[in-house]
Amino acid sequence: MKKVIDVSYFDGLLELGVDCAVIDVDNTITKSNIAQFYFFIKRKRLKHWLPWYAFVLYCAAAAPFYLIVDFLSRDLFNRLFVQRKFRKYAYGQLEEYAEQFFQENLKQQFIVTVHDLIFYLREKGVRITLLSTNFDLIVKQYGAYFQVPYACLPVIKTDAGVQIDFSQLEGFKRNHIQRFDPATTIAIGDSKYDLPMLEHVHYPIIVAKKQKKWMKSIQREAALIRE
Repeated sequence: MKKVIDVSYFDGLLELGVDCAVIDVDNTITKSNIAQFYFFIKRKRLKHWLPWYAFVLYCAAAAPFYLIVDFLSRDLFNRLFVQRKFRKYAYGQLEEYAEQFFQENLKQQFIVTVHDLIFYLREKGVRITLLSTNFDLIVKQYGAYFQVPYACLPVIKTDAGVQIDFSQLEGFKRNHIQRFDPATTIAIGDSKYDLPMLEHVHYPIIVAKKQKKWMKSIQREAALIRE
């Protein structure tokens, strides 16, 4: 596995005809996950220390269960955690919280190398698409910030709050990456859940501190961006 240390690597790919980049979001662009957004909302809403303390204790007790679910299946985690925790909020509430979360938290959590790379590639004329199984109200903040298109799970307004459309969740990244020519596309991800996009393209790039076992399944030589 190569280590990406400067933009010259990407300049070489552009010379080979690369003109697209598909990039995961959570833990690829920022060190983040959907649970942080849930905590952010609760912190905003629970003004007094006693209910906040009780909430933290509840989360500490529930965390092992959700960690195991996420390890076994990211799709199942999305259905169990994301849908249950956010469906009671009105669309406008979540939209406002998502913007606050991005401005107050996520902008402080950028992985600098990837952040700067997105702007560099965009300036070079590379068509960038963000691809995430996070839901729209969060991902669109990244799209607006980088001024690039994105694909993610849509949020539907309901009378009781919101519903996240999981109809496309199964095979979501695999189905979307198929739209790109593998010979001219970079894919950047950070975990085994990004394997469908990393295995599809000729130029897979992984954001990680070190090489991990799941990376060995990628047939082509992957480049590594260290966090």
